[in-house]
Amino acid sequence: MNRKGIMLFETMIVLAICVVLTVPAILPKYEHARNWQNVKQEFAQKYIKEQQKVVLGRALDFNIYGEGDTLCIGDEEIKLPKGWCTSNYVHINWRPTTVIAGTIRFYNRMTNERVSLIFQLGGGAYRFTT
Repeated sequence: MNRKGIMLFETMIVLAICVVLTVPAILPKYEHARNWQNVKQEFAQKYIKEQQKVVLGRALDFNIYGEGDTLCIGDEEIKLPKGWCTSNYVHINWRPTTVIAGTIRFYNRMTNERVSLIFQLGGGAYRFTT
């Protein structure tokens, strides 16, 4: 049998292969943003949980610090996004009456991007900055 042209099935296979090859180039950008968003949400939840322990008298205080590719808050650990790690060791202590001010800095080993977790003196207000 002699064929001329390309069949629809063959065209679909070629398109599927092209999509599979281009998806990894697109995903890391979205994955990076999604992962930091997850870290921020998880930190907020665990921060409130640790505050409640202190207020209810189950603990006297708790500490917040970064260690390698992990952000520690009280007994809990939050894994940082892939490629990120802490660039300084700052120990922030949260007590019912005061919070010691400090900044925990993170950096991406591959892209050299930076993110900071800043705690203000006093009431324990914090913010993530890029």
